[in-house]
Amino acid sequence: MPGAEKNRFKNLIDGLKSGNSEEKLLSVSALGILGIKQHADHLKDLLSSPDQEIVDQVVKALGRIGNPTSVKHIVEFIVTDNGKLAETAFTALKSFDFLPAIDVVIKACSSDQPIVIRRRLLELLASYDDVRVASLMNEILGQTRDPDLLTAAVGYFVRHPSAERHTSLKMLSGSDNWSISLMANLALSRLKDEGASAHVRRLVKSANAEVRQIIAEALVSQPLIEDRNIFQALFEDARPRIREIAVEGLALFGSDERISILRRCLSLESDHKIKLLLLKKAEKEKSTLLYEEFYKLLQVSDDQIRNTSINAIAAMGERIADRIIIDFDRMPLVVREQMILVLGQIGGDKVVKIFRECLTAKERWLRINAVDACSRLGSAELDGELIKILQNSETDIWVRATAVSALRRSKNSQALEIIATQLKHDDARVRANAVEALSELKWPDLPVACKKLLHDRNDRVRVNSAIALWKSGNQEVFGELEKMARDRSRWVRSSAVFALGRIHDHQVTPILLKMLHDSEDIVYRNAIEALAEQGDLRAMLPLLKETRSTRLSAEFYERSLQRFTGNIHSDQK
Repeated sequence: MPGAEKNRFKNLIDGLKSGNSEEKLLSVSALGILGIKQHADHLKDLLSSPDQEIVDQVVKALGRIGNPTSVKHIVEFIVTDNGKLAETAFTALKSFDFLPAIDVVIKACSSDQPIVIRRRLLELLASYDDVRVASLMNEILGQTRDPDLLTAAVGYFVRHPSAERHTSLKMLSGSDNWSISLMANLALSRLKDEGASAHVRRLVKSANAEVRQIIAEALVSQPLIEDRNIFQALFEDARPRIREIAVEGLALFGSDERISILRRCLSLESDHKIKLLLLKKAEKEKSTLLYEEFYKLLQVSDDQIRNTSINAIAAMGERIADRIIIDFDRMPLVVREQMILVLGQIGGDKVVKIFRECLTAKERWLRINAVDACSRLGSAELDGELIKILQNSETDIWVRATAVSALRRSKNSQALEIIATQLKHDDARVRANAVEALSELKWPDLPVACKKLLHDRNDRVRVNSAIALWKSGNQEVFGELEKMARDRSRWVRSSAVFALGRIHDHQVTPILLKMLHDSEDIVYRNAIEALAEQGDLRAMLPLLKETRSTRLSAEFYERSLQRFTGNIHSDQK
């Protein structure tokens, strides 16, 4: 590691030698999250620590870093009497690419190890199509009678078919143990053994859901064109998890068949997770034959499903535009509100007429969505209509505020002066959106206007003005935002913290770190997210310390740390 880079992480590396247990643990976790392979050498010395919590965290960190040289150290912990540590070691091993250290894992799988350990190691090796692994699996087939080991070894030859194993597998296919027999028949079916294939086809109709799930998982790992009839059954299985696994089998079917299957499955599916998975598969087809299914889903309340349906119809492009245009006026209002967003993504001259009509519609959300979607069309004519909305005495504030944002996204410099007049509008949303728009469109008079707006009665306007000033090179805004961060109002403080996160300058980090002590959750949450956005290494240990609290959900902290780490790595490039 270059000297400058090593110095960058000096505090974290030095923390590994701290006499303070908490500081040491935080440093271990920090290095693990950073995932820099050279740091594994600093961590491995702590594996001999008498403090089991530290050892546990070091193993986790080594797993996150994934340096192959660590495998030999982690393997030693899988046979420990400490069950928690053994579990941590197995979980860590899942993170590695074993190929550079595969001999170490194979050696650990020796016959003198407990069966449960050997089985779990075999599971870790199962994805490697390597002659050394195949030799180990074959050795187990010939030397053990333990059903769990045999099942794991036979399962390897499902994923990696081997004609040389045909005789051994044929013998095992008649085993009294159903799991060994099933796995052997699945392995033989990958070799196109007709008897075994027929047996698998019978078993897919079994009343035992566990059997059906094993079949689904096996076929997905090594699919054959001959499996299509089996997948047809699995697509409609009673168990949701089996249907979810089976979705990957769609790749075996031709385009027309896939579309037919997707139409049927989408109409029948009730599980939200699987329905969303099917929708994403259907979106990739870009087929107008799926239009009806997506159309129905524009009326549901679920945002994920509705938005996926919007994107899927839009992906059909001009091929579906004529049909939408012809049917538009007859569609229910709730569908038209979503379909105008679809047309905004499709674009083209054909849709301009509908947009002009929707921009003057009586229905509020149809009008707002039309205004919002205009920005994607790149139409000078429709930009002119948006400008008219701002010029006229528009009373619907949402329409006016949305029109300002739409003109910002359309990047129409001809709108600069009319947007500038919105800086004096009575509604704060309009003023705040105007500041954002003028900043992006680089209005030359904005710095002067923003200095006045730093004292606006609305905190969002003040925050947007501070961000705009910073973008124009004004450093004085830090003082104003720091002052806002001490305001009595939690809303003002939270807005100031949000702005500091948007200002990508490490000068703000000390201010944000102070805000971690704020008693209001909205301010605290914004401070965590702002620090994550900054990606300043100085915030690593404080953020990790916060994750030990239960103030917010574990999922929130995990997402924030991922964001933080991504920004550190981006900063390194």
